[in-house]
Amino acid sequence: MKVLALLGVLSAFAFSGSALATSSGPSDGALSIKNADGRIVVNGRGGVIGRLDKGQVTIKDPNPNDGTGPIVNGADSTSSVGDHTTRYSGANIRFRIIGGTFTVTVAGNGVDMSVIGRGLVTMDGTTGTDGTYTLNGDTAQPFPTIRFTFPLAAPTGAGG
Repeated sequence: MKVLALLGVLSAFAFSGSALATSSGPSDGALSIKNADGRIVVNGRGGVIGRLDKGQVTIKDPNPNDGTGPIVNGADSTSSVGDHTTRYSGANIRFRIIGGTFTVTVAGNGVDMSVIGRGLVTMDGTTGTDGTYTLNGDTAQPFPTIRFTFPLAAPTGAGG
């Protein structure tokens, strides 16, 4: 249920003319992750909204003027780890970055997140994770326990 609510909020941002610096296009893909344990990297353009029970989120926003910039709540500690890159650690972290280009790396337990946009995604779960992911509205799949990298884009034959 949480993931559906997150996806609904992100969709509202995506289709709101004032919320995104760029509009959602027909080539955008959608990814939803529920209750995953492990590491997720999204290097793309669009929007990400999520939460995790415990762990860390590292967000690189190379152009702070092309979207909302990172908005993170609940982190116990924050540290700069490079140009335009911040790491947030703790429990019950909530995060989002809407519009523009970004790299979001999440490593932790109980990760729920939704992504709309284009880019490259890497997922690498821990053994025993009971998480799932859904790509472009297809049937939910078990969260992978070996590294799995794929492009985020609209399904073949959609949009132009």
